[in-house]
Amino acid sequence: MKKLYTLLSLVLCFSLAHASQNRKVLIIGIDGTRSDALQKANTPNIDTLLPNALYSYDSWHTAITWSGPSWASILTGVYWNKHGVSSNLFLGSKFAQYPPLPTLAKQIKPNLHCAIVAEWSPLIDNITNASWNSAVKTPDTETWITADSAVAQLEKPDIDLLFAYFDQVDVTGHSIGFSPDSAQYIGAIETVDSAVGKVLGALYARPSYAQENWLVLVVTDHGGSSVIHGGNSLVERHIWWIAAGSVVPHTQITKADPGTYNCNNNLVFDKLCVNESLMRQSPVHTDVAVTALHHLLFDTLNPETKAEWELDGKSWLLPVTAIKETASITDVSIQPNPSNGMFTIGNLQLAVEEKLPMEIFSLEGKKVFSEVPQTAELLVDLHALKSGVYILKAGTAVKKIVVE
Repeated sequence: MKKLYTLLSLVLCFSLAHASQNRKVLIIGIDGTRSDALQKANTPNIDTLLPNALYSYDSWHTAITWSGPSWASILTGVYWNKHGVSSNLFLGSKFAQYPPLPTLAKQIKPNLHCAIVAEWSPLIDNITNASWNSAVKTPDTETWITADSAVAQLEKPDIDLLFAYFDQVDVTGHSIGFSPDSAQYIGAIETVDSAVGKVLGALYARPSYAQENWLVLVVTDHGGSSVIHGGNSLVERHIWWIAAGSVVPHTQITKADPGTYNCNNNLVFDKLCVNESLMRQSPVHTDVAVTALHHLLFDTLNPETKAEWELDGKSWLLPVTAIKETASITDVSIQPNPSNGMFTIGNLQLAVEEKLPMEIFSLEGKKVFSEVPQTAELLVDLHALKSGVYILKAGTAVKKIVVE
């Protein structure tokens, strides 16, 4: 925390030369989280992403609902008939032919800095040919150690891609039950949401954040039934998908179940079982890697056009002409700053026009204030909070606030 505070205090003298590029990606994976349970849980940190996101509570798992093949599809952008993983044993994997996201990105931009922090070691040990610059294994279900490790990666000026994986929800589902009626299962989701808040707080606290263009993807791999998953039931396949940033449309997608390639339970890739037209209308697993790649490589190519990669996913990025750069809200004023907690945020004409909320976070990621301004000035009262540094977020822009 002291290191983070020091970085914030140097915000005015930070040099952009340390960053390898402006467009960056944070992927947060939350294993085993049913869509209905996520919606029932109190998840204020994930919810803060939604106004500036393309998201769906009706994303559908269209393949094998084990974690191994699911995360392999998420990280490679292809289904198991290509990457070869059909179970958690990772037998028959073909990552040399269909490599993971960082390896593909580095084929085009070899200087990208990519990191993974994961509680489930097979994501590091068994998804091979992944060109991570940093691969950090954290103890399973140690949510806060994982969050702290992700924060440490985000404190690196040159980070371009970070994948942070949390396993507590899935482990709880296996022991208690994958059910929105389970207090323990809902509690695990809420604990991980708090950790997500800490990670997002570190992201917003980057001294260079206002000059960067981050795409934040938050996804799960599968749901569950009773204490298991791996089958084709709706509660195992009904999942969710979030992509937040200025480069995606800000809308919710609701679509019917397109079916599953694994419809016969015999690991045959059967296209006759899937309505591919319907599947193209909603986000699915393989879209994660393709959308992330498109953002990282936007000035060079659209990965959907890279025929030799044979990607199955699609990109959800807007055309460049349709992107509204809300990061232009960098001229908002904060007076006085530092303050005793009573201050005014000014120059909010654009925020009023775009109906952007003014959100303030602690460095731990907790949201302490949120309001959509109606006029060009907004009075804020934080005097009841403890002294320290807070982060104002407006769209993709951030400002540091000091309460004394």
